[in-house]
Amino acid sequence: MNLAPLSVEDWREFYLTRGPRMAAEAFLLKLAELSPTEQRAALCGLPDTRSLTQRFENAWEQREAALGGVPFLTKDLYFRMGHPTHAGSTFLPEEIGVPRTNSSLPAAFQHDAGAVECGRTQLNEFAFGLSGENPHFGDCPHPTDASRLAGGSSSGSAFAVARGLVPFALATDTAGSIRVPAAYCGVWGLRLSPDIAPVGDIFPLSPGYDTQGWLARSANDLLEVSTAVLGEAPPAGAGLWAGDMGLGIDPAVLAPMRTLALKCGAKEDPAAAELLRLACTEAATAYPVLGGAAAARVHAPWLDRRREAYDPAVWARLDAGRRRTPEELRAAEVIRSRVSEAFRAIFTRHHYVVLPATLGPAVTKAACDDGHRQRLLALNAPASLAGLPAVAAPVKLADGLTAGVQVLFPDMANFGWRSVLERLR
Repeated sequence: MNLAPLSVEDWREFYLTRGPRMAAEAFLLKLAELSPTEQRAALCGLPDTRSLTQRFENAWEQREAALGGVPFLTKDLYFRMGHPTHAGSTFLPEEIGVPRTNSSLPAAFQHDAGAVECGRTQLNEFAFGLSGENPHFGDCPHPTDASRLAGGSSSGSAFAVARGLVPFALATDTAGSIRVPAAYCGVWGLRLSPDIAPVGDIFPLSPGYDTQGWLARSANDLLEVSTAVLGEAPPAGAGLWAGDMGLGIDPAVLAPMRTLALKCGAKEDPAAAELLRLACTEAATAYPVLGGAAAARVHAPWLDRRREAYDPAVWARLDAGRRRTPEELRAAEVIRSRVSEAFRAIFTRHHYVVLPATLGPAVTKAACDDGHRQRLLALNAPASLAGLPAVAAPVKLADGLTAGVQVLFPDMANFGWRSVLERLR
């Protein structure tokens, strides 16, 4: 019996044999292993000991469910009735009040699968970033190298899973916010499609692009967690390894990415890869226009009034979003259509597409400049513009750090995540 449960199976066995109170204690012991600075940067909304124990006890009737007694954390964009949602900010509850309903995804994991929500995770303020930086609560560090950042915006979720606090955590991905931190922190992720949940189910970053999903410690855990709420999945045929999209990724990084892509069943098709590269050349320019304009509409009621309370970088992105001209928006829509059409053409020949999710391992705060953000968007914005579901897989590098790839599918009806994970676990 594992005295320090890590995997989904470890936790299920521990919960069944030791009971709810010991499960709560095991979580608290793991939490105590994090420093106060790490806790503040990665976590929020933690219940007190009594409430936590009660949550584990309430799950006892579902102890035989797929995730019975398994703890998880929830990115602080999801609503929990009666509990404030801050979204990485210091003021949001003052503007929107306390939620009167629960978001559907955490509710499904709890009520249908028997998992136990043990708190929330921090993020880039309002999920508007890919770095894991947050001036209010602290920048979320990389789980094994504190000189680097975890990546974002789902930084706290990736950190907590990588450090073994929970075997999975809910996250969101609007333009790479599951794919990037999964790559940097060496964990696995699944991004659904933006139309899978009703509007208003979470606090939005960019309506129309926001996408729910989760991160897990291993391919096997991601398989179990995904099966618990998604059920079966169609088989995946052969895919396309699209290479580095013309970004000049270091061959020492690109080689293990290619190896993983081939292992999961992708093939090389230079003509298709070139078609995709050409169609996506301006994706990193188009996404901030469209996504930024959508985000600015969310924040319009209080953007100027709350200016001093925002992360300055986030406020500047929102301000730029509201200043986009009709001509800029139309031009960006043309690019979005071009990207979507290229994927549709490729999906007539390949069941999925494998792309890098990062250009290398996690970086330092000093390296998180606008250029770094644009390069990450060049890799991740194409799938966001096309609204594609994805599996995020880490790739181990020679220095022990990790980068990552994204396996993109045409839609949820053809989302062959199970086949890919079974090949890679």
